[in-house]
Amino acid sequence: MIKRIDQARPAVIYGLLAVLMAAVFVPMSLFRLVDGDEGTYLLVSRLVVEGHLPYHDFHYPQMFLLPYVYGAWMKLVGFSWYGARLLSALFSVALGLLVAWQVVRLTRQPAAGLLAGMLFAFSSLAFGWYPLVKTFAFPTLMLFGAYAVLSWRSTRWKWVASGFLLGLGIDSRVYLAALAPAFLVEIYLTEERPKDRVMQLARFGIGLGLALLPNEFFFLLDPDTFIFNVFGHHAIRTGFGAFGRLDQKADLAMQMLGINTAEGVTSFQFLLLFLLNVASWISRAIARERLPLSSMIAIPLLLVSFLPTPAYAQYFCMPLPFMIVDAAVLLGKIAGETSARRAWSLPVSFLAVYLLVSPLDFHRYTVGGTMVPGVINHANAVNWKLSTIRAVGQAIDRELRPERPVAISFWPGYLVETKASIMPGMENHFALDLAYRVQPYEIIKFKLMSYPGLTWHLRQHTVDVVVLGNWTFNREWVREQVVKSGYVLTGTIERAEIFTLPSVNGKR
Repeated sequence: MIKRIDQARPAVIYGLLAVLMAAVFVPMSLFRLVDGDEGTYLLVSRLVVEGHLPYHDFHYPQMFLLPYVYGAWMKLVGFSWYGARLLSALFSVALGLLVAWQVVRLTRQPAAGLLAGMLFAFSSLAFGWYPLVKTFAFPTLMLFGAYAVLSWRSTRWKWVASGFLLGLGIDSRVYLAALAPAFLVEIYLTEERPKDRVMQLARFGIGLGLALLPNEFFFLLDPDTFIFNVFGHHAIRTGFGAFGRLDQKADLAMQMLGINTAEGVTSFQFLLLFLLNVASWISRAIARERLPLSSMIAIPLLLVSFLPTPAYAQYFCMPLPFMIVDAAVLLGKIAGETSARRAWSLPVSFLAVYLLVSPLDFHRYTVGGTMVPGVINHANAVNWKLSTIRAVGQAIDRELRPERPVAISFWPGYLVETKASIMPGMENHFALDLAYRVQPYEIIKFKLMSYPGLTWHLRQHTVDVVVLGNWTFNREWVREQVVKSGYVLTGTIERAEIFTLPSVNGKR
């Protein structure tokens, strides 16, 4: 069987892998329970298409690029959850194929590439998080592209392309900037002459600089606003600082290594890959071989995944492709050094054990909801189904008047597919809590919403529709303020409650 795979045409191998990955990532994009952050990313994607600027017209605590990528896509296919997630699925398939291609290039073994592709497709960290509209699929694809493009035979443009792709990744997730030194080290190690090192460094810098150049525009418009959105938000949103809660980070490390109770079976697969990566690093050290660029990216990326406060298991989906490359290369090397009869017995056994637990997380992410971040348990899963969220959006549209399209929703995701505009200041579901941690003038400057400001809008009836559903903190108090302000409950869809102003003589 392995011999037939190695003799097969590359187009056949990659075609089969593409079909396999599409069969995993496309259904997951359609049925995966919604993550709370997706609502913000999708709504701001709609806002940028409508002409609004991140940071300066609304609060957005990430780098600028992602809303423009998804906004441009939805401009073509329509503003819908399914359309946006389909793009994430396409990014996921492209990333998986690139991983397989890179392993084949490194090992000259198509079977090893097929192994890598299957490890990628059936990793809980991949199918659980890449098909979402988050800062994972696109920046990871860009980062991996920055690494894989260095396999080009051309030496003139590959470092320009590498720097540019890395810059696009940074434009979506800022801490990827910590990986630039790995590429600089690669230049130093692969170019022997100082002149060539300087030339490749310049080319890499040109590509990187071109990709990062748009940030200067947002920065120059208002430096304080840009810095607060991209950096300051994360330093104050929890009260523990930008890099606090070391106890939580230590607990996460033990979870990922299967020592403490972990999120689903993600940690089991991660532990298997991590052990193979450690074995690869040790074997190279013993053989006095330098670490490959994939390892020089994976190691710091694993470390920076602990930096945000709090840190989550989902962040480790970004180093995943690089860990799979190192694991598949090691397994391919072992197979190549073993007698023909049992050459692939260990890699195949590893794959079988690895895949055995995948169905558990397929169910957890699509139906069960248990321990899924933001969903927590099965009872709450129905509130995070796309069908429920779209139904709430349709109910909002039925209550809106064309001349008064603004609505209050504590979670932006309900409004993605509607004709409604969200109340300014509530584009991000953390904004209300964040307002407690800044000065009063900063609430206005940074486009946030405070609870006093919210109650003013309710009492002044500046909107006709108020939605209490996902991410509605202090729910009982909020409901009390809504009712006191004269709004009446006109519909419920699962846990979501829709309040409107009563009609007087057919008018509100």
